Amino acid sequence: MQLLGCFGPDHRALPLTELAAMSQLPISTCHRIVHTLVDGGFLMRGTDRKYRVGTKLWTIAQYAPLSDQLRESALPTLARLYEETGENVTLAVIDRGQALYVDRLVGERSVPTIIRAGGHLPLHTTGVGKVLLANQPSSAIERYLSANLIRPTRHSITDPELLRNELALVRQRGYAITREEMTAGSGSIAVPIVRNGKCVAAVGVVVHLARLDTARLVATLTAASRSIADELARSPGHDVDGLPAPEGRPQ
Repeated sequence: MQLLGCFGPDHRALPLTELAAMSQLPISTCHRIVHTLVDGGFLMRGTDRKYRVGTKLWTIAQYAPLSDQLRESALPTLARLYEETGENVTLAVIDRGQALYVDRLVGERSVPTIIRAGGHLPLHTTGVGKVLLANQPSSAIERYLSANLIRPTRHSITDPELLRNELALVRQRGYAITREEMTAGSGSIAVPIVRNGKCVAAVGVVVHLARLDTARLVATLTAASRSIADELARSPGHDVDGLPAPEGRPQ
């Protein structure tokens, strides 16, 4: 797990020496485990002698509830949502104290963002993140607020009391809105996806501030949220409890 955890957006291909250093494992131990992972298809070794995530790991990941249930159920609605808005469309869940982006749809007119499928962003600076955080138990919210919260822009809210009040407002009105809290020049709106009375995910859009039409986007997102919830209910073997748990601090 230490070795597989070394791979990420900035570490897609790693030589053995770097894997050993990052995992803090002895080079001989690292070599032995890596050899086993390559044999099993979990890693692959390129002609440059660097190791990359293997196809076996990717294949297994497709059976995770995030992929074969949530993402597959939501995809048709996300496509319609993009056609209706022409903006960045995002689907996220809470994962170890952060917003994990399960999927995103972008186009030529969409405002540039740092969001990518499979990536994490803070809960308190993103629309989907605020929705997810607001719908957690009070104990989980307080643990989050007690951590050292990053401030990507000067508009990011990091004061615990201000965030506490905003999360209460999110729960009251049923949607979250951000303005330049993650990226300068852009804002976001998001709503919860509810199954059996529980917020299991959030769907949102990221737009240029000049196109942040709250009333229109909230109505469109609310309809999309209901559609995704209906698809989840119809999905064979849907497993809401298989989605990531709320516990955990920001990474």
